Amino acid sequence: MIYTVTLNPSIDLYAVLDNLNLGEYNHIKYETVLPGGKAINVSRVLSSLRIPTVATGFVGGFQGDFIRDWLKKEDITADFVNIEGQNRTNLKIFENYRETVVNFKGPNISSEEVDELLYYLSRVREGDVIIFGGSVPPMEDGHDEDIYERLVSVAKSNNAHFVADVPSQYLESLVKAKPVLIKPNGEDIEKIFAAEIHDKYDYIPYGKELVKMGASNVIISYGAQGSMLFTKDKIYTSSEIDDGREIINTVACRDAMIAGFLGTMVKDNNPLESYKVSVAAASATARVLDLPNYEEIMAMLPYVEVEELE
Repeated sequence: MIYTVTLNPSIDLYAVLDNLNLGEYNHIKYETVLPGGKAINVSRVLSSLRIPTVATGFVGGFQGDFIRDWLKKEDITADFVNIEGQNRTNLKIFENYRETVVNFKGPNISSEEVDELLYYLSRVREGDVIIFGGSVPPMEDGHDEDIYERLVSVAKSNNAHFVADVPSQYLESLVKAKPVLIKPNGEDIEKIFAAEIHDKYDYIPYGKELVKMGASNVIISYGAQGSMLFTKDKIYTSSEIDDGREIINTVACRDAMIAGFLGTMVKDNNPLESYKVSVAAASATARVLDLPNYEEIMAMLPYVEVEELE
């Protein structure tokens, strides 16, 4: 089974307008409300790829009810820890294809609620995969400082695999625990290694180092220009995809890449084919306001070009 863990879920309010005029009244052309959170997005794309998952984490308030009900509507098992607080509501403003994102910090999580999630994840078994993704809300007793390490410890003690798509301050320690996949972007690489990146080839030594540190697979993305996959003995790169359509939303592209890669790996254990699907999933996501369906992802595959660098 694949579990996805979102510590800081949200309701995401999407507002589309022609021009954002600060300090003035603005009229929205189109709006929609969707569940948010990196690992939740992974579950939703995996569901589109017809891979079952269990989504867990912390939910509370009417936002939590919305998230749980939405996932159930998409036939995703939603088995969250109920918290006393309420989940955040984030704002995503799309102004003439330019994104402005306002994210809130999230609710305060008690030590008891943290313990409940740890106990819940103790059910995972050998061969299961747990995907950890997203920011960490404020937690009692400093648990926000080592929460991902504690969660990974539970996974490892049960011989489960894990994927880490977490903020850079948590990532370095998790790499040493041998994740199946990590998905840093350029900003993460610069923070982790105190590096300056000038072109995509500058990522190569750092991708290799992350594999050497323990990650089985590393995907480093650098926006619409493409990405690189690092395995234990290969490096692949993908180029920008041009299918004649405009990019309108990059909010969940990173999450879609993880879902595309993992959803294919669990079926055929082929990193190259998994990478191609991950690129297709991210590219399809960039062209819709929400998340793509199976047909939209598969339609992007013919446009994916992957080159072996080493």
